[in-house]
Amino acid sequence: MDSIDSFIGIPILISVTLGLLLFALLLIAKLRNTSKISVIVFPCILIFFGGMIYAFFSQKMIYLIFTNIVVEFLLLVYGLVLAVSDPLKQEKRDKNPLVQEVDVDLDALQKEKEKCQKIINLNKEITEKAASFFKEEEALSGFLEYFNNLIVEKTLADGCAILLFDDYENMLAVKSVTGAFPPPYKLPEDLPHKPLRIETNFKFAQFSLEDNIFGEIFNKGEPVNIIDPIKDKRIFKNGPEDFLKPGPYLFIPVKGEGVTIGLICLARKANSMPFTPVDYENAMTLSEAFSTALKPLTSFLAVTDHLELTKEGDIATKFQKSLVPEKLPVLNSLSIGKYSNQMENVCGDYYDIIPSRKDRITFVMSDVAGKGMNSLVVMIMIRAMLRLISNTNQSSATLLEWVNKAICSEKNSMDHFASVALINYNSINNTAQISTSGTCPVILFKASDGSIDKISTECEPIGVVKETTYKDIDVELHKGDILVTCTDGLLECLNESGVQYSLENLQKVIKANCKLSGKDIAAKVKDNIKKFCENAQQYDDQSLLVIKIHE
Repeated sequence: MDSIDSFIGIPILISVTLGLLLFALLLIAKLRNTSKISVIVFPCILIFFGGMIYAFFSQKMIYLIFTNIVVEFLLLVYGLVLAVSDPLKQEKRDKNPLVQEVDVDLDALQKEKEKCQKIINLNKEITEKAASFFKEEEALSGFLEYFNNLIVEKTLADGCAILLFDDYENMLAVKSVTGAFPPPYKLPEDLPHKPLRIETNFKFAQFSLEDNIFGEIFNKGEPVNIIDPIKDKRIFKNGPEDFLKPGPYLFIPVKGEGVTIGLICLARKANSMPFTPVDYENAMTLSEAFSTALKPLTSFLAVTDHLELTKEGDIATKFQKSLVPEKLPVLNSLSIGKYSNQMENVCGDYYDIIPSRKDRITFVMSDVAGKGMNSLVVMIMIRAMLRLISNTNQSSATLLEWVNKAICSEKNSMDHFASVALINYNSINNTAQISTSGTCPVILFKASDGSIDKISTECEPIGVVKETTYKDIDVELHKGDILVTCTDGLLECLNESGVQYSLENLQKVIKANCKLSGKDIAAKVKDNIKKFCENAQQYDDQSLLVIKIHE
C-alpha cells in the first residue's frame, strides 16, 4: 500500500489538469451561451480543484475527502431544489429567466392601462357633453349644471359649488350651485338666516382672493380635504341652525394650462362621514376632465360673442352714420363746422342740426352710454323725439325734460343713459337758448373781449330719474362769437403717454383760430387732436360742432 500511495500525486495532477480543461470548456460554453450550464457547477469544480492541489502538496488524503464532502453537499442542495420544483414553471424559467418579474409588471401595467382608459373615456364623455351645449343659449350655465350633478353623484356629496375666476374683476364668482352647501364663509350680518335667502345670496356671490377660504385655496392651487370642519379655523361657523352647520368639505382647484382658473367645492352635511381617498381620487379625475372640456367651451363662447358683437357693431355703425347729417345746411348768418371720429362698434355719439322753425335752428350733440345696438336704439329714440318736438314753443330745458321722461319710461334691462347738449338758436334776434344733461359741454367764445368759457353746467344724464329738471341758459350773440359743443370722447382722448386732450387744449385751438370760419376751426381742432394723439389707440367716439356767428 505504501508503494502505491507514493504515486498518488501523479493521478491527482492528471485529475487537476483534466479538471482545469473541463472548467475552461464549461466557461466558454457559458459565455457563448451554447448550452445551459448551472452556475453551481463552477464553484464545485473550483472547490474540488483546490482540495486536490492542497492534498498533493500536503500528502494528506484527508483534505481530499473533506473537499469531496463539501462538493457533494452543494450538489445535494442543488438536487433537492430540482426535485421539489414545478417542471412547468422550470421550463418557463428556462425559456425566460425574467418571466416571473415580467408577470408582476404585466399585472401592474394592465391596471394602469385600465385606469388610463377610464380617464380617456371620462374626458371624451365630458368633452362631448360640453360640445353638445355649444348650440344652447346658456351654454356655460348648462354645462356647469351638468357637471355639478355628475360630480355630486360620483363622490356622494350632498352639494357642490363651482367658482370661476373673473380676471377683469379679480374675484372668484359663483357660477353653479347644486344640493346642500353649508356656507364655509362669513355671511353678511344683515342677511336673514333662512335657507332660501342664504342659497340665493350664495348663487350670486363674489369672493376676493383673500380673507376667505375660497381665495386662500385658489391662491395656493392645492386640493384641500377638510375632515373635521369644527376644528378647522378656515371654516366660519355662521349659526346654530342645522342647515348652516358645516360638514366635511373637499376643495379642488381647477387648472388650465398650469394656471388656476376656478374651484370645485364639494360639501357634505354636518356629522356626515368625510370624503374618502376613493372620493378624492374620483373628484380629482373628474376635475381634470372638467378642465379639459371647459377650455374649448369658453374659447368657443368667446369667439361667438366676439363675432356677434362685431356683426352687431357693424350694423349699428352703418345706421349711426345714416343718422348724422350727411351735409351741413347753408345758413346766411352762421358758418358751421363739424368733426366726427367714430370708433368701430362703439356707436355712442350723435349730432344733429334741425331747422325746426323760421326763428329756430336746433343743434344737438349727444353721447349715449353703452355700445352697439343698445346705444343705437337709444340714439334713434332721442333723435326721433327731438325732431318731433323741436318746432314747439317750449324752452330747451323743457324739451330735454320731455325726452328724459320718455326714455325713463322704457322698461328694459339695457342702459338708456345719454348726455345731451341742446342749443336753440334764434336767427331773428341772434340769441341762443342752451340746456345740457350729462357731460356734453358748451363753450362760448366772445369776439368782443376774446374770452372763452364753458357756459354749461353738468347735471343728471337723460334716462336716470324721470323727475330730473334741466336749466335754460340764455345767451346774446354778436358777430364773431363762437359756440362749440362736443362729447367727452374728444376731451378724454389720450396720447401715447396716457395724457388726456382736455377742455383747455380745445379752448386754445378755438381762440387761436377764432378769425376762421366754423368749418376751418373744426378742421384745425381735428389736426390738433391727430397731432396730440399720434398713434395712440382710442376707445370712444369723438364728435364736435362749431357754430360761428357772422352777422
